[in-house]
Order: sequence, then structure tokens, then C-alpha cells
Amino acid sequence: MFTLSDFFTQLGQDAQLMEDYKQNPEVVMRAHGLTDEEINAVMSGNMETLKTLSGDENYQSYLVISHGNGD
Repeated sequence: MFTLSDFFTQLGQDAQLMEDYKQNPEVVMRAHGLTDEEINAVMSGNMETLKTLSGDENYQSYLVISHGNGD
């Protein structure tokens, strides 16, 4: 099971995972063990909740989250 922070790290390192995520982010996040709260925070783009859930409360972070394939 991944933590939210682990998932984002893996997403940035694994091209196939990123492609899968672009096609269906919710399914990929669920398959990697993210909670409903984490998935909802990602899908809504709620930065405060994302920072809290990822353990990034003490410094500023930038997350790039792509939804869909842009076609």
C-alpha cells in the first residue's frame, strides 16, 4: 500500500503508471491503496487537504495532477 506521498513519487518515476493514471486516475489511485479521502482531495485539487494528507504541512509544494488524456 502506498501513502499519498509515495504514490506521487512513483507517479513521477514510472511512465506506464502515469499513462494509466491519465486514462483513469481514480482506478489507479484505488489500485495503489489510496483512501477515499486522498482520492477526493486529488480529484478536487484541494491543496490544503493534499498538503495535510501527504505530510507536507511545513513547506510549500507544487503538485501537477493531470486528469484525462487531453484528446
